[in-house]
Amino acid sequence: MYREAPTDKSDWWELYEPFEETLSDGSTILIPAGYVTDFASVPMLLWSIFPPIGKYNRAALVHDYLYDLQYKQKELGEKEARKFADDQFLFLANKINSKDAFRHFIMYLTVRIFGFYAWRATKE
Repeated sequence: MYREAPTDKSDWWELYEPFEETLSDGSTILIPAGYVTDFASVPMLLWSIFPPIGKYNRAALVHDYLYDLQYKQKELGEKEARKFADDQFLFLANKINSKDAFRHFIMYLTVRIFGFYAWRATKE
C-alpha cells in the first residue's frame, strides 16, 4: 500500500494505491495514490516508546491527510476542524487495536498539544 517516498527524507512514505477509510462520523475519506506521509511525527528520542511506524499507520496516514486538507475547516472553524482530525487519529488507532488504548490516548494528547504547529504550517 505504501513505499518509501522518492524524497531526500528517508522517513517519508508514498501511497502507491488509493486508500479509503471510514471516519467516526460515518463519512468516508479517499486518500489518493501518490500522497506522501511520515506517518507519526515522533522525535527520534521517543522512537523506542512511540515508534513513528507501527500498528497505527492507517490512523496516522488519515490524520496527516486531514491536516493537509484542513478537513472541515470551512464548516467547523480552525479549532474544531483540527480537533476533529485529532479525534480521528484516536478513533482509528483504537479501531485497529483497542488493547493499546492508553498508548493511543497519550499519542492523541501529544497531537492535541503540539499539532497546531503542523496545522498552521499547512496554511503557509
